[in-house]
Amino acid sequence: MLANIGELGKGRVTRQNILIGIVIVVLVVLSALAMVTVSRTFEILPSDFVKMPTTAISKAGTVVLITSVSPVDENNLAVGVQGYLMTTSGQPVAGASVYVQYYLEGTYRTQVGMTNSNGFFQIHFPMNWTGWLPLTMVYFGDTQHQGVQQVVSLPGENL
Repeated sequence: MLANIGELGKGRVTRQNILIGIVIVVLVVLSALAMVTVSRTFEILPSDFVKMPTTAISKAGTVVLITSVSPVDENNLAVGVQGYLMTTSGQPVAGASVYVQYYLEGTYRTQVGMTNSNGFFQIHFPMNWTGWLPLTMVYFGDTQHQGVQQVVSLPGENL
């Protein structure tokens, strides 16, 4: 008889069990929302993106580097990438196209920026992000400069 009384509560759904289940579900949902890494600052337009060229990276000419890569900071939020395209001797590469590729909304997106006379480029993304955003940066080169491909990860917060 005592064994049957001890088993009486087993397998029954109680209010306490239901409440615990609801609390767990709410915590899981809140955790998922906190883990979202990319948020839109405005509508993402198809015109913001280009196709990554299929041209081979040039191996002829002067060696170049993509340097001083950092996030574009607006109100303590990262909204893009900036940097310099320079030769190894420190000379800027002006008028060059620097392609940046990243993963957004289930696909890889590519944007392009043009260097100025100082070799500086800046590309604004159609979103901001938290955490670290991996980027592939490519300069394909020209008749005077070798191409370069570089992978970087940029912080999206605490800038």
